[in-house]
Amino acid sequence: MTTGTPRPSEASSAYGESLADVYDSLYPATGPAIDSMVAFLHDLRPSPASLLELGVGTGRLAIPLAKHGYRVHGVDASPAMLAKLHENDTTGSVTTAVGDFGALAVEERYDLVLTALNTFFMLPTQEQQISCLRGIHDALADGGAAVFETYNPQVFHRLTETTTRIGHPAPDALLLDTVQVNRSLQSVLVVHTIVGAGELRKVPEVSRYAWPAEFDVMARLAGLRVTGRWADWDRSPVTDQSEKHVYVVERQSV
Repeated sequence: MTTGTPRPSEASSAYGESLADVYDSLYPATGPAIDSMVAFLHDLRPSPASLLELGVGTGRLAIPLAKHGYRVHGVDASPAMLAKLHENDTTGSVTTAVGDFGALAVEERYDLVLTALNTFFMLPTQEQQISCLRGIHDALADGGAAVFETYNPQVFHRLTETTTRIGHPAPDALLLDTVQVNRSLQSVLVVHTIVGAGELRKVPEVSRYAWPAEFDVMARLAGLRVTGRWADWDRSPVTDQSEKHVYVVERQSV
């Protein structure tokens, strides 16, 4: 029986519900990368700008941004992730909503829209990615900007066989990431296997990467234009060896 491609909300919710209790160990909310991200956004649109984060998770970025004066609203498909965010957000500075960022509909307009940590690529089809960009277009205030942090497609596209990466999210835990790439579909399947404390947990993560030229075209179809692309939050230049891309996107001039 064919079940078809899951909707973004279904896939994202399942991913978040499975990892909410260990997400902060996998992706710590401190360190130079967070500071660089805050500085990048401050140079782009300084606080107290309004900011919408899509796939806000447990607040790894949203909470530091709120502490720096941004008015932050986060959307996530996973109630468990948002519950963890509110545990972490001891001052109650970040507002949230459960929602499908692939079919974004918000009443407020924002100075900044942030989609970090490969979240945009977790939309499994080109059509859904364009739909997300159209929603972002409508969510931007006049003079606003959207920022995307994605992995560099080259990182995975050049893989020709299944690979395994090992991490240590906690002293008593082991993380095994098994990576499979379908280059014809621009698709990456990562199975996160967490071993520790008498537990074995497997969580699949599927992403569909878009090449820079394709991203540019999709943005234009949504009424947006790419105004910058860098290899990291420090605005270093992109190379084939760059681990990630940071895009800045604004509305097209009429």
